[in-house]
Amino acid sequence: MALFTILHISDLHRSHREPLHNHALLGSLVADADRYLGENPAVPLPEAVIVSGDIIQGARLGDLNHATDVAAQYEVAEEFLGMLVERFLSGDRSQIVIVPGNHDVSWNIALASMRRLPKSETPNDILAALNEPGSPYRWSWDHRALYRIEDHDLYARRLDGYWNFVERFYSGVALPLPFNRGRGFNLFELDEGRIAVAAFESIDGNDCFAYQGALIPDAVAGCSLTLRDLGRPHVLRMGVWHHSVQGPPRSGDYMNVESVYEMAGHGFRLGVHGHQHVAAAAAYYVHLPEREAMGVVSAGSLCAGARELPRGVNRQYNLLVIEDDHRSARVHVREMAEGNHFTRKSNEGFQGGFVRLSWTSDTDAGGREVEPEQEVARLHTLAAEKTLAEGRAEEALSILKGIQSPNEPYARRLLFEAAEKAQDWASIAGIAGGPQSPSELISVVEALIQIGEPDRASSVLSDRRDLGLDTSTMRALEERIAARKLMRR
Repeated sequence: MALFTILHISDLHRSHREPLHNHALLGSLVADADRYLGENPAVPLPEAVIVSGDIIQGARLGDLNHATDVAAQYEVAEEFLGMLVERFLSGDRSQIVIVPGNHDVSWNIALASMRRLPKSETPNDILAALNEPGSPYRWSWDHRALYRIEDHDLYARRLDGYWNFVERFYSGVALPLPFNRGRGFNLFELDEGRIAVAAFESIDGNDCFAYQGALIPDAVAGCSLTLRDLGRPHVLRMGVWHHSVQGPPRSGDYMNVESVYEMAGHGFRLGVHGHQHVAAAAAYYVHLPEREAMGVVSAGSLCAGARELPRGVNRQYNLLVIEDDHRSARVHVREMAEGNHFTRKSNEGFQGGFVRLSWTSDTDAGGREVEPEQEVARLHTLAAEKTLAEGRAEEALSILKGIQSPNEPYARRLLFEAAEKAQDWASIAGIAGGPQSPSELISVVEALIQIGEPDRASSVLSDRRDLGLDTSTMRALEERIAARKLMRR
């Protein structure tokens, strides 16, 4: 069984002031890998890493050297993540997914973009003004005052420290799309392209006075359209964000679960996040009970200090072991104990150190489950069709050759068409099963003539008379074969 393991860490809170230094933390993770390899069930070594936000601790509000402080914290984070990739992923940075968290938002830049409003400029209904979609108003309980975002360009730069870090970290790395600071998501591909991961930014409107998580309004739909347009053979869609989607009644720092419902409706089947500093796994459903299920996994904090961790909770991380059918997974939770060593978490909902999670599979128009191999072949065919229409015949041919069983009629027709346009006669002559129709017979005979094998062309033409090739075409091909034989003398 081909399992695929993802190391899921969150809430790193990296800082040059953090007492648990990078080498000590990495050493604990590496040592723990020796332990979980021998557990029952065994956990294969990770082949990908997901980091679901709060990369750094951040600077305090009012810190005059906040930009320098934040840059220094990202240097610590970059060193740690670089070492992590070298140890677990052989240096392949395309296989680590990173999203921002609320601690990556610069409160000082956000505040600098706002103006405290005098009473004369305060709206009559403050609560309504605050709750308007995209509201520029912010309320400070500490100051008992209303603020308004005045410099929107400056406000948009409150994540500059994070973006400077990730753009540097991924410099020269091949990703499905170039990084974009305003799109609301970025894309990654794991498990040799079988898994598409949408890295969503759940910090829309998040700042020094607004703690809630939110995606930009069209992020999920825009991501779904982008994935469709890419036409890649993804078997599983995953979403990654930072904020938790459930919290206590009076808490205002979590993300609306409607965003998860939207993801599920767009075909995302597994979501991971952090923020709450406690590991958890659950399933959310959309529209009808037990329909379009999406598994949602939270990671505990890897590095948060004592002030951030809930009472009685230790530092944690997850290992997601995805089954080969890409319809279920085991979530193994690792927890730090004495001596800064991780071990399996075996209390609360994680008896034995893990829980099993499953989600609904994709269905066709008739409601039948689509097998992963069939879905891969279908998506490969769509990608090849798009590539061929764009005039890239050789690339389309390469895609079609990657399909394990290209005998579906449309895929096979595309295969012949792409090979003909690329003038790849050897590929046409070697297509599995030989010619299956009159048009294929013509293509194969012509290909054999082109590569200088007229005797084989004559044999194929004779053997497949049952395909019902019309007399005039048959005569023309025989004449072409004879002419080629004469040229060979």
